[in-house]
Amino acid sequence: MNTFIFQSLPERYDLRSKLVVGKKDTWYATRYRNEMKIGDLVYFWMGGDDRFRGIYGWGTLISEPYKKNDWDSYGVDVQYLHKFSHPITSSFLKNDNDLRDLLIIRAPQATNFLVEDQQHKKLVKAIKSLDEQVPKQMMI
Repeated sequence: MNTFIFQSLPERYDLRSKLVVGKKDTWYATRYRNEMKIGDLVYFWMGGDDRFRGIYGWGTLISEPYKKNDWDSYGVDVQYLHKFSHPITSSFLKNDNDLRDLLIIRAPQATNFLVEDQQHKKLVKAIKSLDEQVPKQMMI
């Protein structure tokens, strides 16, 4: 199983209101689409201003990537499974020695980011430390 971070911008798709547990949605699959498989884990990140930049929740891929006729790219279907009570902010992640090297922190200009296994384990540890729910696949 792979783990991804999918990024939106508030002026295009504001996760504060759009991330609804149980809702199914379609996101761009511009990078790493050959690695995307049904059941893969996705964290949903909102970029933009430092006041709200961060991870808002997580879900799962419910389709393989596919060419969207009305889009200029591929899409992939997701289902939102959990919304954090408070976003895990980029400043929190930047201040963590283990997480400051996440690709979305180092080079945030994209929609899809692959998260390395070791980074994901550290992210789960950080999520637990904030008393937020972690994905079932990571409950250890």
